[in-house]
Amino acid sequence: MLSAVTFDFWNTIASVPAGAISAARERAVADACESCAVVVEAELLAASLAEAVASYERSWLSGTHFHPREGAEILVTALGLEGAAREQVAAAFLSAGGGVELELAPDLRDCLRVLDEAGIRLGIVCDVGFTGGELLREFLAREDLLRHFSGWGFSDEVGHYKPAPQIFEAALGALGAEPSAAVHVGDLRRTDVAGAKALGMGTVRYRGLNDDPGATGEPEADHVVASHRLLPDLLARI
Repeated sequence: MLSAVTFDFWNTIASVPAGAISAARERAVADACESCAVVVEAELLAASLAEAVASYERSWLSGTHFHPREGAEILVTALGLEGAAREQVAAAFLSAGGGVELELAPDLRDCLRVLDEAGIRLGIVCDVGFTGGELLREFLAREDLLRHFSGWGFSDEVGHYKPAPQIFEAALGALGAEPSAAVHVGDLRRTDVAGAKALGMGTVRYRGLNDDPGATGEPEADHVVASHRLLPDLLARI
């Protein structure tokens, strides 16, 4: 019997306009440099940020965990910063995502409310990038959605990316649910679908914000939906 549902965050719970977070990160780092009286050429700043992002993307694709702080260290080292300036710029880099206005997926609020009222325990399993779990919880709190969730598997806190079992197990452990009694909802076949299936969870691929075509060998989910409005009835039948 279904007892718990975990959700991916990016492109499942919320989305952000393309380039918005990277632009906010560049502004935050430039402002921090200016406040420290550090002159950084625009080309060097752009190249340093790109180096940090590329390092993260390589690690994510290979399944090797890359903590957001590692990205900050790459950035401040590439910029040649030291002392207080190094710490202040790193902090600006890590917090920049919290100031970006995210957009909730359509019909998500009603979906969570119905599942919550049905007594299904809800969690999040998310590869965070540079915007850590603490910032994502703050966003959910601002949207009055944090109260629906009680299990977390954020990669910066667990130390693993999907599809590794540990990140799913962290959320399921907090929810007190066995994989066989849980379903994961996410948009990516390689991480969300493959990881949850390997652990024995049911899977739903949400394509309302990102319709992942998948690569050769990447599994399809048990169910595919284009709207969160369809989830409660679907899950009731599982």
